[in-house]
Amino acid sequence: MLKNVHIKNLALIREAEIDLEDGLNIMTGETGAGKSIIINSISMALGDKANRSFIRAGADHSLVELLFVTTDEEILSILDELGISRDGSNISVMRRISPDSSLARVNGENVTLASLKRLTGRLVDIYGQHDHQSLLDPSAHIDILDMFGGKSLANVRAELKKEYDEYSRLRREASGFTMDREELERRKSLLEFQKNEIEKAAVTGGEDTRLEAEYRRLASYEKAADSLSKALSSLESGAGAKAYISNALNEVSYARTLIADDDSSNIDAIINTLKDLESISQDVFRDLEKYTSSHSFDRERFETVRARLELINRLKDKYGKTADDINAYGDKCAEELKSFENYEQNKKILSEKMAASKMRLNTLAAQLSAERHRAADVLAPCISDNLRELNFLNSEFVINLENTGRISSNGFDRAEFLISANPGEKPAPLARTASGGELSRIMLAIKSAMAGKDNMPTLIFDEIDTGISGFTAQKVARKLALLSNDHQLMCITHLPQIAAMADTHFAIHKETGEEGTITGTEKLDDRGQILEIARLISADSVTQTGLKNAAELKENADAFKSSFRGTL
Repeated sequence: MLKNVHIKNLALIREAEIDLEDGLNIMTGETGAGKSIIINSISMALGDKANRSFIRAGADHSLVELLFVTTDEEILSILDELGISRDGSNISVMRRISPDSSLARVNGENVTLASLKRLTGRLVDIYGQHDHQSLLDPSAHIDILDMFGGKSLANVRAELKKEYDEYSRLRREASGFTMDREELERRKSLLEFQKNEIEKAAVTGGEDTRLEAEYRRLASYEKAADSLSKALSSLESGAGAKAYISNALNEVSYARTLIADDDSSNIDAIINTLKDLESISQDVFRDLEKYTSSHSFDRERFETVRARLELINRLKDKYGKTADDINAYGDKCAEELKSFENYEQNKKILSEKMAASKMRLNTLAAQLSAERHRAADVLAPCISDNLRELNFLNSEFVINLENTGRISSNGFDRAEFLISANPGEKPAPLARTASGGELSRIMLAIKSAMAGKDNMPTLIFDEIDTGISGFTAQKVARKLALLSNDHQLMCITHLPQIAAMADTHFAIHKETGEEGTITGTEKLDDRGQILEIARLISADSVTQTGLKNAAELKENADAFKSSFRGTL
């Protein structure tokens, strides 16, 4: 059950703490007081889309925390599956919304919204106007019927889904057995060619990357070798630097013989420099020649690498972007060829498996349909009885089941809820016959019929009193009280008859002060409850007559609850 709701900085609510109890929890208040904000807050905490415009003005975030208490091992086991630590029988849920982010936690641990919804979907259901409208969609009716069908129906449905998944798998596998013999031979021939081409190439993993690096290195060295060769030529040839320096030295030395000794100091310095240059040029030539001879360019290896890369790149164009892709394609060819070894026999075996699976599928679909018809034969009269108790006095509720002729993972049935509101009137779909107020009562009748079947601890009803008053309101109030014997209920209402049935009553009020307009909540005692019921009766102002009527309504409500719960 839902024990506590804590809301902070959401719309008109600065901070609210609501402690809920077993049975029927009622919330009343003036229109616009903030009752719907509380429901929206709970929906957001359960995983619904967060509306950031609801963050209270001046606040940097809004926060909603819910505390549940449960001993249901199926629910607690979901915590284990999600890797969330248990806290005894407590489950705390927190949702924090800021302008640019959203955070959800369960028992203090961060969770995704999908995980949050999976857990809270087993803890509480909210029925507002939108949820009542879902009754107009026939696709939702089959799930309601199946839930009522209980464990035996659920087992057949699960078995059918498993068989449907297997049949679907076999069909996908069979899609590979559509070739005739001529097409098969063409395919085998192509695969053989591709496999042989890849095997002959014998490309190793990462070979392309290694060869590309080696090719770039060799190509660079080819250019370097050419430059070094030119450098040697510049030094060694008859017109090279070494020859020019020797010629210059010879000419300057001859000139020295023609110059007087007292005027030769400068020319001697030139001769010495030229001798140094001649020696240096000879050293450079020898070093360069030695380096070049020890680092000769391997043109044969260069051509081998280039040719190998061209081959691998051609294979890449056909079979993938890398050497590993090429080999993977070759393995795929070999695998497909192997599958063709017993093609006709495998095709026959698969066809037999499909036929057997389809037969089991038809049998299970028929069993599921029979279970649904049995469930419908019980559920429809039960809902009809509940509707009459809710002042649909001459109504008849019908569950129409028809065979669609096509099997899905949910069988071949299509279910639709029909209703006849008057004697002699043919039952018609809800979408054609039920108003918004009637839909809320029909939903209540269905939930009452499902009590004990849906395993939902907490139900929240918003706008359950739409379009009703007087005697019908009293009928709805009693039905809610009966339903609260099997579930914890939270209900927002404007009707005194429903409010009088409250086991726990909260008044929602709006106040205006220095901090602006805020919504507050107050858990009422017996006196406060009678005053609030009187306010609902009197509308404008509480009168003595209203107080007397309120006390009488409360007394009658307590007497009714005592009739099926024992002394309160």
